Amino acid sequence: MEPVFEGEAAIEVGRAAARRAWAGGMTVLRPDGAVVPIPLVAEPEILSRAALEGLAREAELILSASVKLARALLAGGDPRDRAALVEPFAGLEAEAMARLFDGAPLPAMVARVDFLVPEGGGAPRALELNATIPAMPAYADLAAHAWIRAAAAARGLAPREAGELVASCGSNMEALRRALVAVHEDRGGTRRRPSIAIVARPGDAQLGELRRLAAHLGALGHRVANLVPEECVPEDWDLLYRHVWAHRVAPDAPFARALRAPDRFPVVNPVNGLLEAKALFARLSECAGDPALAARAGLDAAERAAAARLPWTRRLDAALAPEVKAERARFVLKRSWDYGGKSVHLGAELDGPAWARAVDEALADVRGGGFVVQERIFAARRPATRIAADEVTRGLLVRDVSTYCGLGRVRPGGSVVRAAASPIVNILGGGGLAPVVPEDVAARLR
Repeated sequence: MEPVFEGEAAIEVGRAAARRAWAGGMTVLRPDGAVVPIPLVAEPEILSRAALEGLAREAELILSASVKLARALLAGGDPRDRAALVEPFAGLEAEAMARLFDGAPLPAMVARVDFLVPEGGGAPRALELNATIPAMPAYADLAAHAWIRAAAAARGLAPREAGELVASCGSNMEALRRALVAVHEDRGGTRRRPSIAIVARPGDAQLGELRRLAAHLGALGHRVANLVPEECVPEDWDLLYRHVWAHRVAPDAPFARALRAPDRFPVVNPVNGLLEAKALFARLSECAGDPALAARAGLDAAERAAAARLPWTRRLDAALAPEVKAERARFVLKRSWDYGGKSVHLGAELDGPAWARAVDEALADVRGGGFVVQERIFAARRPATRIAADEVTRGLLVRDVSTYCGLGRVRPGGSVVRAAASPIVNILGGGGLAPVVPEDVAARLR
């Protein structure tokens, strides 16, 4: 698609957008207390409405199928299933997660599926599901809305016209807010603007995003506060938006009461880390070729079709190891329970002996369900301009597309796009966020 701006014009719009986004909270809080701006990619990710809607449908199918399959495997899976879905969790986290399917009315109000677009073209392929803390809806809005306003100013449009374009773009935060209100209503709540506690750990790295989300909720009439678990008395709030891992919550903290009793307290999401197990994703991939497993999980035709579109993913075992070693460029190794891109090995990035060692070590490490092996999706590297606080750099970056979804009556939506120099996408380590702009909005700015 023809770019909206090129050359120095693209950089100037990107700089103006970055300054606006950073002022709004598109930052990371480091452990030492430093607030670090998240770099912005000057070239937006322009997607058609149909493409955005297709990603949302696919994400919802993956989420609903994963929840069904997790229920089935907990009830009657093999020992390795239980290891993957139960063993990684202890203490309060295990106690709370035991209530996920017998107590929580909604196992996942909001989730995020991370996709890559293959370098050869074709439909985006889902790499994993995030349901515990599906972050970045506010970051996504900050990137997209700041870029649209900067682009509108560069085109000489009035602030009112820029506001109309932002409204047409849509808002991840507003979609989340509507889903939260629906949860309140479906649990018998009657407030048009229920109170909302956003609960995070002290010094949460994404404090900028959480403050921006609170500002959005407050501007629309909700009583809202950013709280840590020790400050959050669950009885005082209509809704509890959880942005903290349960293992970071002290068992005697007031908020722990809500985690232990998702049937009584409106905590979204309830503790549901097992849904992120890579072994569960692998078993969902298996459903494409195992009708008995798919039937045992109760997957419908659309969910089975979504499972068939996943990259081929399996639990690593001795039978698979020779093929995985011999064809290293085809495969990625991932620990079943991990997050943040840790414990990921890309065969194409290692030499033969190093890859063989990685496979052997993964085979020997059976903690929490061990490792999975996944088909490598090679994503295109595209020219991009990265606007950081201290420099502007030009290079080839990989982009992913992460799309929000949910299981409730009203579901979150929208997408966030990360870009990075590494095939393991990291927004600070040489990467950043790209504004997601619908095609029709971009056309009005071209």
